[in-house]
Amino acid sequence: MRSVKKALLLMLCAGTGASAGEFPKEGSASYTTHYVSMSATPMKMGERIVAIYESSGITRNDAGEGAFHDMGTRCVGMREANGAEVINRGSCIDADTDGDQVFSTYEANAKTGRHVFVGGTGKYQGITGTAEYTLQPVKVPEGARPMTIVPHKATWKLP
Repeated sequence: MRSVKKALLLMLCAGTGASAGEFPKEGSASYTTHYVSMSATPMKMGERIVAIYESSGITRNDAGEGAFHDMGTRCVGMREANGAEVINRGSCIDADTDGDQVFSTYEANAKTGRHVFVGGTGKYQGITGTAEYTLQPVKVPEGARPMTIVPHKATWKLP
């Protein structure tokens, strides 16, 4: 009898609320990513400087739950600077706690940018949309890798 009660209680609890694996078919969200970057030695081409870099970080939904919350992030990109003109381009993968991934490409100047969602796995398969963002460099101790706080405003659709 005790095991029947436990089973019923577990079924009732499981039936309330959304599961961790659900993701809205379309929507918008504000989230912030905290990146730590590592760059290859820059290449100087006259006045132009080119560097390849990799950034990793943690993404959290600004509301503390929901879309794009507690995701691990990895981006690989190239930064090209010519005086005050700076262009960053690259690709990112964001992985959630279930292991499902969102794929995006991005382009940014020195202060603002845009991710374009180009697909994903699991619950994110076929995702499209964009995430506008701003770059906020963080002062770091001498010898530390560059760090950036990046607030995003995303909109998406799933098939």
